[in-house]
Amino acid sequence: MKRTSIGLIMALTLLAQKQTPPPPGAPRPFEFPKTQKKVLANGLTVYAVEDHRLPLVTYDLAVMAGSSLDAPQKAGLAFMVATLLREGTKTRKSNDISKLVDDAGGGLGASTVDDYSSVTSSFMKQYADLGLELLADITVNPTFPQEEIDRQMQQAQSSLQVAYVTAETLAALAAGRALLGTHPYALPTQGTPATLKNLKREDMVAFHQRYYVPGGSVLVIAGDIPPEEGFAKAEKYLGSWKGAPVTGAPLPKPNPGKPGILLIDLPNAVQTQIRVGEASIPRNDPDYIALQAANQVFGGSFNSRLNIKVRANEGLTYNANSSLNSERQAGLFTVSTFTRNEKTAEVIQFILDLYKDWKANPATEQEFKETQDFLIGSFGLSVETAEAVAGRVLGAAINGLGDDYWPNFRSKLLALKREDIAAAVEKHIDLTKLQIVCVGKASDIAKPLEKFGVVTVIKADDFDPVAPDLRKPKPAADASPEGVAAARKLIDRAVAAAGGLEALEKVKDISSRGTMTFLQPMKMDAASEEDIVYPARYRTSMKMAMGEMIQASDGEKAWFKQGAQIQDLPPMLIAEIKKQVQVIGAVGLLREAAAGHATLAMLPDAGVSWKLEGQEVKIYFDPQTGLPARIVQAVLGPRGRVEQETDLADWRDAGGIKLPYAETILSNGAKAAERKWTERKVNTNPSPDLFKKPAQ
Repeated sequence: MKRTSIGLIMALTLLAQKQTPPPPGAPRPFEFPKTQKKVLANGLTVYAVEDHRLPLVTYDLAVMAGSSLDAPQKAGLAFMVATLLREGTKTRKSNDISKLVDDAGGGLGASTVDDYSSVTSSFMKQYADLGLELLADITVNPTFPQEEIDRQMQQAQSSLQVAYVTAETLAALAAGRALLGTHPYALPTQGTPATLKNLKREDMVAFHQRYYVPGGSVLVIAGDIPPEEGFAKAEKYLGSWKGAPVTGAPLPKPNPGKPGILLIDLPNAVQTQIRVGEASIPRNDPDYIALQAANQVFGGSFNSRLNIKVRANEGLTYNANSSLNSERQAGLFTVSTFTRNEKTAEVIQFILDLYKDWKANPATEQEFKETQDFLIGSFGLSVETAEAVAGRVLGAAINGLGDDYWPNFRSKLLALKREDIAAAVEKHIDLTKLQIVCVGKASDIAKPLEKFGVVTVIKADDFDPVAPDLRKPKPAADASPEGVAAARKLIDRAVAAAGGLEALEKVKDISSRGTMTFLQPMKMDAASEEDIVYPARYRTSMKMAMGEMIQASDGEKAWFKQGAQIQDLPPMLIAEIKKQVQVIGAVGLLREAAAGHATLAMLPDAGVSWKLEGQEVKIYFDPQTGLPARIVQAVLGPRGRVEQETDLADWRDAGGIKLPYAETILSNGAKAAERKWTERKVNTNPSPDLFKKPAQ
């Protein structure tokens, strides 16, 4: 056997054993940086942390405007408000702010967590005034321009569209709801594609006016600046800020359901994301330090019991860990890992067995000593920068820990005893309340999971983290005789407004020419041509700076051409294109409905549900003209099906019927494209060759 193979076997043997680090040295002297505190007349609490190691000054302002204030159907509101702060104020446009920040080599931003939103800036000492001036301006004076709202909404929708098809994201969202129930901490901070669509500019303005106030807010000034100078700057730039703190009822306690298994079905998944845990203590609980130390033993480190068992010894995953995440009013204790589908039940059994063993024996003497030494040593390393110290000071203030919490933290760690860990585990870890969440292929894993309890399966496409039952609401269409009659009345009015049924039935083809502006992922203009021949021929051409792209179907084959490259499209797209032919200009929709071929029902939001051959379209009408104003449907995109809304406007005569000459297309609520037709003709009898794949 080669020497390298022997070495590899030895390395794997060592990996399968608990890794023993060298013994720690004696603790080095450490003193948490001194802070000074002042409360301004307007109620703003200011902390100053003097640190001359670098010529930098950091400002971190927390306002009590976290995502826990969002209503479920407007989840993401606090996040969007914070995101839009620097996109324009009463005196500066977004570009002006960016230029000032870039020219000074600084940083300026805002973010949101459950309990608060923070606005931060960090600049060289010579620009310390500019840093706080800009922070104050975007905090106090944002204007929320509609064009910036649209842009940020597009970006947020695109990001969520990607995130909501990943197992990791779905597991985190589902675990939050399983462990906390309907507690506001369980709602997604960034919202969902559906809840973002519910947000209006007036919601953002009202939220900002109500919650962005100095009363109850905390500003930490850290870096190369004397405290008195920092306090003077705070008074100069934020002293005139007005507003009392908003007092309200405390958040409800977590209300998880009966322990069981929640399975989010991802049919194509080859691995299963696993979460096991329960609701836990808030950050100011006196047992927090002991329980965090206990977590370090169980699954909080590479050498933890969990990782050694599931990863190193059994080889069932690349990573297994546990975490204690505590906030002002509640927390989560969660085990996180993933494995192959066929090993899902086995891994969960290992986790449950480890829980039982940990409950009975929370920490050996050696584990306790290693954990205590690690926590003491890592604490000093974690506060080596002024920014890190500022974060600790801010956290202590937000969570009501007291101004002496961090200066005394090291002594608390030194005073920690093994018995404290055991008591914390006994008090706060309840094996009867453990919730299990899996995201994976239900057909492979649902049956084996039944050994752990009742399995609730929700398809990933149906999962809604803000819905009470975790399922997307499905508007009930009224298919009663009265509902159908009401829908028919709207259709008949639209048919008459578009030229009458006889004229619509004479339309054999439509040829259109104009321009299209793509807004996602970047703005791009194109010359647009579109030709359809009922019932299934379709061709569209986009001429852009980068060249021409053509997509077409002759009813039997579909193809795509870019430059000299031509390729066939999957067979599923032929049926998809045929469906779109019905939708274009609403001609097919109206005449199939008027002829009685499509099934109609009245929607609760004054729209009409149109169904034919497995295709469902929602049609909404202009109350003045009676013509279709919006068409909503599920379309197949690069990342799966998305909800597409097409707003129709500027209806004009075109060969005996009326067609829309302006279209705005939204994807999952975000504006994706705008199209303007300059020419639309009917019955031009285009050649069949136009739709056939060119020879290569």
